[in-house]
Amino acid sequence: MNDGSQFVETLKKLNYPKASELKGEDFDWLFESPEHRCFLRWFCSSVNKENVLSEEEVTAFQALRELGKPILDEAALVDVLKTCQSEEPRRDLAFLEELGVEQLEEELQALRREKKRKMQRLRRLQVMTTASADTALRLTSQEKEASVALRETVEALGAENAKTNHDLQILEEEVKKLTTFFSPGAEQEAGTQSQPPVFLSQLPLETYLHQEELNTKALTSFTQKQFFQGISDLVESSNEENFRLLDLSSSSAGREDGQVQQGHRKEMARLQCAHSMAQYQLIQATAQEHSIRAGLQWIDANASTKLSGSVQDLEVRAARLRKELEAVQSQVQTLQSEQLPAAVRESAQLLNVPVVRGDIDLQIARQDYYTSRQDEVCCHLLRQKASFDLLQLGYELELKQDKELHKQLEDLVQHLESRCNNLSRRLETFSSPELAVSVQPRSIIHSKDTVLCRLYQALEGKATQEQPFRTYEGLQQAALALQQELQSVREAIASAEQEQAYSMAKMEADSDVLRSTNYCGLKQLVLTPQELGERLLHLEAQLNKLNQLMQEIGNDIRTKKSILERKKLLRKERKLYDYFFQDEDYLKSTIRDLEDKVRAVTIGQAD
Repeated sequence: MNDGSQFVETLKKLNYPKASELKGEDFDWLFESPEHRCFLRWFCSSVNKENVLSEEEVTAFQALRELGKPILDEAALVDVLKTCQSEEPRRDLAFLEELGVEQLEEELQALRREKKRKMQRLRRLQVMTTASADTALRLTSQEKEASVALRETVEALGAENAKTNHDLQILEEEVKKLTTFFSPGAEQEAGTQSQPPVFLSQLPLETYLHQEELNTKALTSFTQKQFFQGISDLVESSNEENFRLLDLSSSSAGREDGQVQQGHRKEMARLQCAHSMAQYQLIQATAQEHSIRAGLQWIDANASTKLSGSVQDLEVRAARLRKELEAVQSQVQTLQSEQLPAAVRESAQLLNVPVVRGDIDLQIARQDYYTSRQDEVCCHLLRQKASFDLLQLGYELELKQDKELHKQLEDLVQHLESRCNNLSRRLETFSSPELAVSVQPRSIIHSKDTVLCRLYQALEGKATQEQPFRTYEGLQQAALALQQELQSVREAIASAEQEQAYSMAKMEADSDVLRSTNYCGLKQLVLTPQELGERLLHLEAQLNKLNQLMQEIGNDIRTKKSILERKKLLRKERKLYDYFFQDEDYLKSTIRDLEDKVRAVTIGQAD
């Protein structure tokens, strides 16, 4: 129970009018001041009905005031008491003589009651003193605990501060090392010993460029020695179109001198002419040799035979031989004039093949030589270009890493600036006088303490009546109420879980019963119980029998209908049966009519 509620309860005990309509929360602000709190707590613990005037006393006092008689205040009463002290003994004795025994006994009882009340008040004051002493002891122990906790907190903060300072010092040293990596010239200006280069951009390129320049000059001189005039321009240029195999047929080195080529042509023409003449003479000599050899063979073949026959036969034979000789000579002249020159010219042209082949082989060998030298030059150029590309790639990678590091450092600077701003705002907030620790702790939450105000609002929720002041005790009570609500919710959840578990167990038991009922101890599912299944089978058999009987009855009806359709007498008989069951009078009249007709027929036959 808080102080406001205790104050309202005290007013109810004293029969204060309309005390039941008061709320303790409305009087909590009265206990915020230490002076008022002490007096009000004493009032709540000490005042009772005996300290309150009765209605009769109030009525008598009001009547005395209405009479207009003077009423003595505190100072006037003190003066009157001082004047009356000297006369008290005499008056007491006279008063005792005047009073009777009964009155004295009544006064004695009143004095005893007054003593009893004072003893009760003394005991109450002793209890309050003991409670105050206990409170003082408890507060002293709490103060000691708080001082110990404060000392431990200060020590922890000191250790954490020392650790933070050490980390900051290490960070500062690392940052200095990093700055020396990026700016080694600063150390040289400061007189310190320079560190070895860490980045590729810190390496000097003079030696490398000088070596590459020497390699280029050596490669240029090599090309000038090995190749024709102008190849050095191609080697020294950096155009990629020049890094290809040379076409020696179109180069000046592949061309022969004009006079040398003209001499080669003349020599080749002379050789062809001499070859043609020699071949012509060789063919003629060979033809003469073959003719002489053929003549000798003919003489050898015809020498053994004798010339027989007449002169006329010989002349005929000679004439025939002369004709053959003329034909042969014409053929020879044709060969000499047409086919032989063409064959000789072809033979002369074939003479050019070895010469041309040798020239081409020479050109191929020269081309292979220049190609091998070109390959060597290309290897050197590619090696040099690869080194340049590798160096450029290294610089590009280092530039990319530097950009990323620069971005990270900018982000780190922004983060540190934001943290510094937050820290400065936090220190400014902590240095505000509202948060300063006062000698007399406040019981009301300050309106500028937004954290506790929001926490109080969140814990209080939608209250029925908004309180004018927000106190720490109200915050504690709201937290306790929230804790109790949380405990009740947990208990409700636990009970719901238990109920759910009980329901699940019941459902599992019902499921087992249903399963046992459906399966009936078999492995096959039975959708109906065994007894009900037997009855259903019996009903199904009876239904089948009924269907069979209905079919038989239907067949019987159809056959009887067909018979009735064929036989008129049976139809009339059926109608009579219908009349017999439905209308007996009509049946009697019909039978009577029929009898009359039969009788008339019999009479007519008899006549």
